[in-house]
Amino acid sequence: MRRLVTVVFVMLASGFEAAGPGAMAQAQDAAAFLAGTAKDCPGCNLAGASLKRRNLTGVNLAGANLAGASFHRSVLRGANLSGADLTGANFNKTDLIQADFSNAKLNSAMFFEADASRANFARADLTEAMMGSIRLLNGNLDRANLTEADLAGSQLNDASFANATLNGANLLQARMLRANLRGAVAENVDFTNATLRDANLTGALLRESIFYLVDLGGVDLTGANLSRAILRSANMGDTKQTGTVLTGAMMPDNTIHP
Repeated sequence: MRRLVTVVFVMLASGFEAAGPGAMAQAQDAAAFLAGTAKDCPGCNLAGASLKRRNLTGVNLAGANLAGASFHRSVLRGANLSGADLTGANFNKTDLIQADFSNAKLNSAMFFEADASRANFARADLTEAMMGSIRLLNGNLDRANLTEADLAGSQLNDASFANATLNGANLLQARMLRANLRGAVAENVDFTNATLRDANLTGALLRESIFYLVDLGGVDLTGANLSRAILRSANMGDTKQTGTVLTGAMMPDNTIHP
């Protein structure tokens, strides 16, 4: 391991030598972090790093370049990854409880069976992220971009998606009790067999989304747009529908709303 870190440091140092002492110091910080002798490395270039099964509780990696890095089965409780580039990073089965991913780049990142309860993903770019079976209870995803993200089988109770973008996302069999999707843009989303009981969908744009067999009991649909949505066999008991647009929607009894 020591020899590997030495090689990595030499490679980093040679690449930054001409850039001055600041870049050299950053290369040293990166090498120390990879060796486990330094806990924090904000702004470091750690692209492609293997950080599997590491205890990184409370680590500060804000603004770091971690594109393609692997955190498989690591512990990042309370970690600061705000503004970091985590494109394609692997967080499968990782402990991310209360981690901060605000404003992070997470395009195509993997979160299979991760526990990100109470984590902050506000304004993060999660385009095409693979988040199947993620546990994200009480998570903050306000204004996040989840276009075509895969959240099938996810646990999202009490999570907030206020003003988030979810176009084309997969929420098959997701549990979203009391979730907040106020003002969310969620067209062509597959909610098949999901549970959204008592969720807040006020003002949400849900055109052409699929709610087949979905539990919408007690959901607030005030001002929501569900035109051409599929609501076949959905439970819509006790929903609030003031100003709800259902033009062309397939209703629970298979009739088409005028």
